[in-house]
Amino acid sequence: MKQVKLVQHPADELDVLALFRNAGLFFSHYGKLLLIVAFSGLLAGALRFWYTPNLYSSSLVLQPAFLSDPEQMAVIDSWSELLKKRELPELAQQFHMNAKQLKKVLSIKTEELQKSYAPNNYTAFTLTVLVTDTAVLQPLQKGIEYALDNSAFIKDKLTTKKNNLHALIQTIDQEITRLNAMQTTIATNLQQQNTNGGRFMVNISDISNQIATLQEKKVNFEENLAFMSAVHVLQNFYTPTKPTYPQLVKQLLIGLAGGLLLGLAIAFYLYIRRKMTQPS
Repeated sequence: MKQVKLVQHPADELDVLALFRNAGLFFSHYGKLLLIVAFSGLLAGALRFWYTPNLYSSSLVLQPAFLSDPEQMAVIDSWSELLKKRELPELAQQFHMNAKQLKKVLSIKTEELQKSYAPNNYTAFTLTVLVTDTAVLQPLQKGIEYALDNSAFIKDKLTTKKNNLHALIQTIDQEITRLNAMQTTIATNLQQQNTNGGRFMVNISDISNQIATLQEKKVNFEENLAFMSAVHVLQNFYTPTKPTYPQLVKQLLIGLAGGLLLGLAIAFYLYIRRKMTQPS
């Protein structure tokens, strides 16, 4: 049986060596150019970081009371479109604030905190803004709350619900007044007729319990009325002390990468041009 011997061709090794040798010659010839252009890109990144205005990011956490998360987020997305188109007078009218203040707002984004497909399950979502001046955050939050509470549909819903609560509170007040009068009458009769004291004591106890229950309901209704809004603010805008953008390391890396790519492009152009001008 014949044995087959594998013969290793030295040409393969020579090709690899030639490749490394050519690469070494290329970088030895154009290395200084690459370093200069890469350093220029690094410097450009540093200058961009230095001259780019500081941008600050802050977030609200909102919980809708009448609309679902997708519906409420769609309303806010319409504000984002107005902001992108720089339709600041229209947006300022909705926010009930000065258009000059809105010039400091660069973007408005929303993100749902918890996915829910139930139509009446009101969870929560974040509203994140990017601004050039943190002083605008508090007026902006008031403007956002104003806009969410003052659309035509929401205003009608709020008015109806407030009227219903006022009517319930008024009914409870009337009932408490009636029960207090009844309690006073029973107490007076108790003093005059000692023979029926046990029965009157039971009546007074029952009436006191009814009054306490009604007062508790009244407090709950008044609390709902005081905090009634289209959305509940679970977290206010905070004022960041450090800018979110620009980031020094990121700008330097982008500048360095851009400088290296530009340097390689110039080096390859010079290399090809040199080869074409050499005599065959």
